[in-house]
Amino acid sequence: MAPLVIESEKPPILILTLNEPARANPLSAAMAGALTGALERAASNPAVRAVVLTGAGRHFSAGADLAALEQIAAGGDPAENLADSQRLERLFATLLDLPAVTIAAVHGAAIAGGCGLATACDFVVAERSARFAYTEVMIGFIPALVSTFLTRRVAGQTARRLLLDPERLGGERAVELGLADELAEDGQALERAVQWAASIAQKASPSAIAETKRLLNAVTGLGWREALAMAAEANARQRLDPECRRGVRTFLETKRTPDWSGK
Repeated sequence: MAPLVIESEKPPILILTLNEPARANPLSAAMAGALTGALERAASNPAVRAVVLTGAGRHFSAGADLAALEQIAAGGDPAENLADSQRLERLFATLLDLPAVTIAAVHGAAIAGGCGLATACDFVVAERSARFAYTEVMIGFIPALVSTFLTRRVAGQTARRLLLDPERLGGERAVELGLADELAEDGQALERAVQWAASIAQKASPSAIAETKRLLNAVTGLGWREALAMAAEANARQRLDPECRRGVRTFLETKRTPDWSGK
């Protein structure tokens, strides 16, 4: 049986491919568990400097497994219903917390939870013919989990419109709104995402990336005084980090920044 998530290594980059193309890579319980496990392994592996997320077949991900949701609702078991929702919570939390840079390479459809999966990444490369949409309210569902982090990517009013008045956005429009960061021609999103990840791994310190991501996650929504105090502590910690000391010494001696790729 083929794995639900294919892990391909291009050191220092890990490519994770959702692998249920016949069903457009839905975020089923099994898929969520497999992807969460792959991300947790990546988080504990210092050799992984960046994670690129994509989908097999024609689409990135069509979102929730609606047949499974219908069965859970019909069963009426509150504990099972909550556990299923919490599996997705763990998936998004693991992706948002990952110390390495994350880049979604989106082709085809990224719908509802699939769109949320891309949104939770640090960066999104969208193919021109890709389709992004948060369609939950159209079937009486709600975009509950993604609503907690969508405003990290787009302004509040834009998020409100995306969630309350859903429309399918092509890759170019997604970039215009900030839902995606970069436009790629069809068939080229994965290649571009890997190139981008390699560039970041070469020019940025791993510990600095991880600490910056932790800080960005922590200060979102805080008052500016509390955020500044937290930032000052992070600043002081990173000054003592061996990678920071190496970077400063290298620049003082050569007027160049280090090659952080580890090659």
